[in-house]
Amino acid sequence: MPLYEYRCTKCGNDYEVIKGFADDADHDTCPKCNGEAERVFSGAPEVVYHGSGYYCTDHKSGCSGCPHKE
Repeated sequence: MPLYEYRCTKCGNDYEVIKGFADDADHDTCPKCNGEAERVFSGAPEVVYHGSGYYCTDHKSGCSGCPHKE
């Protein structure tokens, strides 16, 4: 489920909420003051890959469509 960032229009509280895809993602209720909160768009999410198998150089023989053949 996605993690959304919100800012309360009443008290300015910034917080995060995990919501389902069917839930209203644009608005939420502030957990601090019960005021109306609006979704904050902070830019592109950061993606970090861990482990092997993500790069053609991770394979001993390389990969068939890879320009980095050994």
